[in-house]
Amino acid sequence: MTKELKFLIDTVKEASKLITEEFEVKAKDNKGDLVTNIDYEVEQFIMNAIKKEYPDFYIVSEEFNTDEGLTDNCFTIDPIDGTINFANNIPLWGIQVACVKNGKTVAAVIYLAKLDELYYADETGAYLNGNKINVNNLEGKNAIYVIEGPGKFDVNVYQEKSSRNKRDFYCSAVDFAWTACGKISAVNFVWNTVWDYVPGQYIVKQAGGIIYNDEKNHIAANNKKMLENMKICD
Repeated sequence: MTKELKFLIDTVKEASKLITEEFEVKAKDNKGDLVTNIDYEVEQFIMNAIKKEYPDFYIVSEEFNTDEGLTDNCFTIDPIDGTINFANNIPLWGIQVACVKNGKTVAAVIYLAKLDELYYADETGAYLNGNKINVNNLEGKNAIYVIEGPGKFDVNVYQEKSSRNKRDFYCSAVDFAWTACGKISAVNFVWNTVWDYVPGQYIVKQAGGIIYNDEKNHIAANNKKMLENMKICD
């Protein structure tokens, strides 16, 4: 296990101790998005740990650093991905973080705390609760896929012309983690918020999958055919 990955795992585990059943919910915008005090507290805890251990690294995060872009040396933080699920006591939510070093993602963690599923990856591979994981080999009618993100609704109509094996978890952390361990076969995150897809894409890649990014698509898939089927074009 690399130094960066151990740091992320230790920090996420400590941050998760801040999560309680008592929290305040606020509307983040007028489109139905929510935020809780737990989001802010978890993100601040992780940011403080990063600033202490990696003072020269930038931070790109959902609540406090949304306008920052990826740099050669940075961390991404999504303190509670799936906040609407979290606020409604649906267990499909998670903390997700990644470390980018010298222009490449080198470590990532997704912690689905309510499910007791800790996903992580470094140069040695991808793991779930200490056990190595791999993507599945399904495709076509046997493959389940997810399209996630604020831009997904028009995309769903497009994709369902070829397959109806779609599931909605409303949590990119779950989408990517479950692709990495083979529960589903592919995910396309249709939005440009890097904290939502950078950690998960890396974990899927280290689990034997493939990834793709352009302006419309942030994909992680089990194989090339599934990836091509997931692309959204004009």
